[in-house]
Amino acid sequence: MSRDSMAAAMAGRHPQLAGIAQFVQRDGAKVTFDIGWPELERDTLWAQRLIEVCGLAGGDHVLVTGRNAEGPWLNPLVDALRAGRITFSTAEPYGWDAKRSATFLSLLPINAVIGLSGESAQGLTADEQIVERLAKVPLIWARPDGVGPLREVGVEPATIAMLGPALAAECSPRSGLHLDPDEWRVERAIDGLTLTVVGDRAFARRDIALGVDGEVDPTPCRCGLPGPRVRLVY
Repeated sequence: MSRDSMAAAMAGRHPQLAGIAQFVQRDGAKVTFDIGWPELERDTLWAQRLIEVCGLAGGDHVLVTGRNAEGPWLNPLVDALRAGRITFSTAEPYGWDAKRSATFLSLLPINAVIGLSGESAQGLTADEQIVERLAKVPLIWARPDGVGPLREVGVEPATIAMLGPALAAECSPRSGLHLDPDEWRVERAIDGLTLTVVGDRAFARRDIALGVDGEVDPTPCRCGLPGPRVRLVY
């Protein structure tokens, strides 16, 4: 072990791995994957570009709803918020924690909500006052199962999704989900979307069956982010 590796290990940081996570393929198989430090840094830089084109800036306040196990997908966004001096509060994406999200929405000037789940959306939309507050939030990134409940009450969210090991999110024009094209390639197969790792990552895999369907739009997005976009069917 090198001197740098020994120092990193003693400091509680694995010299090669930033984390280990797991996703479920279309066939139900659970796939465990490693995450290296360089790729985590690149993911954070991409997340910074994403939040910038979505209009978030220093002084804003963001509500992030996520599980601890979702850190490999959400931590780059959280680190991007920190880098941009954007204040954030956190809540769990479960129905039983919807009251905490509602409290933040009632008491704080929330400029964006990240990761709103179906359970949370159903809990929040039961309160008319919270629905009025949600309608005034400039950016809501809802998971696919949270989009429907929000639309039913007149709130139009953007979509955020964990596609295998990749994070995908819509920008302000809301014309499909962006992924970092230097790290991932999404294609449509006969039985749904597949993901291939194209970046230099600890986990390298081709044609991951994502278990979702949709279309891949190769045309440039007017937000300026590079690469194709994915329009999910849900």
